[in-house]
Amino acid sequence: MSFDDWKKSLDRLAEEGTFAIADIDIDRFAEINSSFGRECGDRVLEILDRTIEENLPERLSHIRFGDEFFVYSGEYTLETLFMEMQDLKNTIANLTFDCKGKTVRFTVSGSVGEFPRNASSVEKLLNLLSEGMRKAKITGRGQIVFAPLEKESKMVLKSNYYLKSQLDGLSKLTGILGRTESSLLREALDDLLRKYRL
Repeated sequence: MSFDDWKKSLDRLAEEGTFAIADIDIDRFAEINSSFGRECGDRVLEILDRTIEENLPERLSHIRFGDEFFVYSGEYTLETLFMEMQDLKNTIANLTFDCKGKTVRFTVSGSVGEFPRNASSVEKLLNLLSEGMRKAKITGRGQIVFAPLEKESKMVLKSNYYLKSQLDGLSKLTGILGRTESSLLREALDDLLRKYRL
């Protein structure tokens, strides 16, 4: 399923009522690929996919786009999904596996939101989840946070920050890599912070 098709399915879910959703992302995934190799990075994705599959109740759906995972359900509230994600995060933090003779472990960060409590549209909710994810990464990683509320968010339209040519290139890249814009921008930010040792 493409990202656009999945967003349409969320729109239909929103028409039926409330739903809770979490955005989960692997911490320092670019560093894992760099330190252990792409093969080990692929193993991390496979292990995370399987761990989500094996540890979440059937009432929760999940989908992956690149290295970004979404977990959602119309039967969960914000609070109950938050607790599920906390348990999942702890399970993942305790995992280890061997790859090319090295022991690999990893953590995830995430944010949780609810429609329509956090936002008035699916598009805005996904943006707020990305904002929550950014906060989780900046304040230490390895944690699940609540996404900000639309009325409290100080987000500015990304078109105010970037040139049209940059946004067009980013859009094309999401199609080529099968990833979300937010995950690519977070990867770029991680690279920038690592460059300046922050």
